[in-house]
Amino acid sequence: MKKEAYLFDTHALVFWNNKETVSEKFINFFDNQMQQGRLYVSSISFWEIALLVKKGNLAISDLHAWKNEILNNTNIRLIEPSASEMIDSTLLPDHHKDPFDRLLIVQANKNKFLIVTKDRDIHKYQVKTFWI
Repeated sequence: MKKEAYLFDTHALVFWNNKETVSEKFINFFDNQMQQGRLYVSSISFWEIALLVKKGNLAISDLHAWKNEILNNTNIRLIEPSASEMIDSTLLPDHHKDPFDRLLIVQANKNKFLIVTKDRDIHKYQVKTFWI
């Protein structure tokens, strides 16, 4: 039986890494998934985080160091969007206007990942989601 793999929505990555706004159960579960190599993040999440920092909606003093800490000191796996995935994200029904989330939906479906998200608009698509 194949184990589930998980793709963090941007907010889930921030919450898990900073150990804020989520339960200890959430942190422990995803720490375990990360150790087993079943936890993924899309490179677009770092772009979205950079935009949030620039707008002042998120406080991370050195975003490069923050990113490098995650990618170099955990077993979280980085995935890159393909040109086809970018195109496919524009073909989704217009339930959700956020281009980052639309691309995560396509990447999750292509790779058979569950998206770790609290975003209710993502639930309107045919994509598996997960939240503790």
